[in-house]
Amino acid sequence: MQFPEITVVSVTYQSAGLVPQLADCLRLFAHVVVVDNASTDATVARLREALPQAVVMANPRNLGFGAANNLGVQAAKTPFVLLLNPDCSITPEAMQLLLDTAQQYPQAGIIAPQSWTPSGQAQLTYRPAFYEKRRSAPYVLPDGVCSSKWLLGNCLLIRTDLYRAIGGFDEGFFLYYEDEDLCLRMGRSGHECLLQPAARAQHRGGGSSRPDWRIDVFKQYHYALSRQRIRAKYLGLGHAATCQIKALAGFLLATPLYALLLRKKHLLKWLGWGLAMLSPAAFALYIRPPALSASVLESDPG
Repeated sequence: MQFPEITVVSVTYQSAGLVPQLADCLRLFAHVVVVDNASTDATVARLREALPQAVVMANPRNLGFGAANNLGVQAAKTPFVLLLNPDCSITPEAMQLLLDTAQQYPQAGIIAPQSWTPSGQAQLTYRPAFYEKRRSAPYVLPDGVCSSKWLLGNCLLIRTDLYRAIGGFDEGFFLYYEDEDLCLRMGRSGHECLLQPAARAQHRGGGSSRPDWRIDVFKQYHYALSRQRIRAKYLGLGHAATCQIKALAGFLLATPLYALLLRKKHLLKWLGWGLAMLSPAAFALYIRPPALSASVLESDPG
C-alpha cells in the first residue's frame, strides 16, 4: 500500500457501474472511506467486495454531496484527505506530484490536479470566483502551479486540519457550488487553493448516477437552489432576490416555449430552475440567510 498520509474519501450514489474503475484507482491506498448516499442499486455490495480495505458507510437517506464528504472526513486520521468522485481516477505518479506540491507550498490548503476527459480534452478545472467578471475565452492550461479561487471539486487534496478548521463543506449546499464555497472559505482563512497542471486526473463527468429525466430535473433543481444560496451568502439577499425574480420570469416564458418546440434538454433545465425558485428552501434563505463565520469575514471577498 502507498500514501499512508492520505485518506481517500469518495461519495457514491447509484454508482454500481463505476465501482470497478474506482476500485482499480484505490487499490494502492491504505486508507479509503466511501460514503454511499442511499443507493438503491448494487453500489454498496460491490464496493465491499471490490475494496475490502475500505470503510463503507451506507447512509439511510441521501444527505447530499457535502454532508456525505464531511462524514467521510470525520473518519480520517491522516494529515491529508483526497476527495475523489467515483467517476474520476488518478495515477500514483499524479498523486505523488500533488503531495510534493503540498510540501513545496505549506500555506496551501487545497491542491487539485488538471482534469482531462477520456478523449484527451482538458476540462475547466480552475477559474475566478463566481462573482468576478471574466472574459469568454478558451480554457488555457497554466504553465505551472497557480492559485485560484475555484477548483473543480472532483479531485481535491486537502489538509485535514484546515478542512476541519473551516468547518468542511457547508451542508446547506445539497449539490453544486459546495466546492466553490469551500475554496472561497479556505482562501479567506489565509490558505491558498492551488492547481498543479502537471498532475493529471481522468474525469468521465456525469457518470455518478444513471441517466434519467427525473435525475436531470433533480440536478437542475439543486443547481439553481445552490446558486441562490451562494449568491445570498457572498453577495447579499438583495442580489439573490433580484436573481430569483429574473429566474421566475424566465421560467414562465421559457417552459411553455421549449415544450412547444420539443426541446427536452432546455425544458428540463427551466423546469428544475423554476421549481427551485418556487420551493420553500429558496424562500427560507431570506428567513435564515447563510452566514460566513467570523474568521472568514476578516478577509475581503475580492
